Amino acid sequence: MNSEVLNTQFGIENSISFQPFEHTVIAELKTDCSTAKVSLYGAHVLSFIPDGQEDILFVSPHAVFQDGKAIRGGVPVCWPWFNAHPVDKSLPSHGFARTSSWQVVHTSANDQETCIELALYSNEQTLKLWPYEFEARLMIKLDHQLKIELTTFNKDIKAFDVSGALHSYFNVSDILNVQLQGLHGADYFDSVINASAVENNELLSFEQYTNRMYSSTQKCVIHDKNRTIEVDKSGSGMTVVWNPGEELANKMPDLLEGYKNMLCVEAANCLEDTITIQAGQKHTLSTTFG
Repeated sequence: MNSEVLNTQFGIENSISFQPFEHTVIAELKTDCSTAKVSLYGAHVLSFIPDGQEDILFVSPHAVFQDGKAIRGGVPVCWPWFNAHPVDKSLPSHGFARTSSWQVVHTSANDQETCIELALYSNEQTLKLWPYEFEARLMIKLDHQLKIELTTFNKDIKAFDVSGALHSYFNVSDILNVQLQGLHGADYFDSVINASAVENNELLSFEQYTNRMYSSTQKCVIHDKNRTIEVDKSGSGMTVVWNPGEELANKMPDLLEGYKNMLCVEAANCLEDTITIQAGQKHTLSTTFG
């Protein structure tokens, strides 16, 4: 991942450039109305700034940037399983995509949007963790909004199951100022108390540790003190809502007090929305926000 080579092959003047950063390379995307940054390690969106606004995304000031470590914040790609592995709990939580180096395969730009597409392919290391041939593509489209599309291609001779999430961390003024709209009436599983329920609130508030998976959901709206953030999705039957609260965050050295300024609202495939992809077929999970 040499930034000079990437700039020669995929750079676009005034739209896409590549810069070395820590252990990886960052793609910097620009349009007339916004900017974004994407780490090739993890295919991880780190920043999305519409003109005149603060960053939509939160990255922890304590985030660790090194091989083998997931980056705390932005939009981690949780794939090909969500949370702990369904069978082998010794395997890495949330899969291996977020700690893998992805390849740039395509870039484009016009008057309306700037795009970059990254790819991850099955290899000797991935086959030890997940015994299937695959190709994963992440398309990032930047205009006045940011759209992220994760497409899984089954390159194997047999079907496989995929769960995962586009684990978006949104930047908020203070978690106590935030309310989330769009989940009223949805069934959910609460991982904190290990129980299922129906959401009775039009607006959710966050005064304590929250970890819920809502089914049959679509668009959500984050109402912050000075702005709203609309979060839409497709290819997803689950919305994950997460903030660790003070007690848990203090046990997370890459987050700590950062929990006060983040809320995760994630497009996900998990629980009963785990996806079976037949040989030769594909599935796309996407999220759009701004």
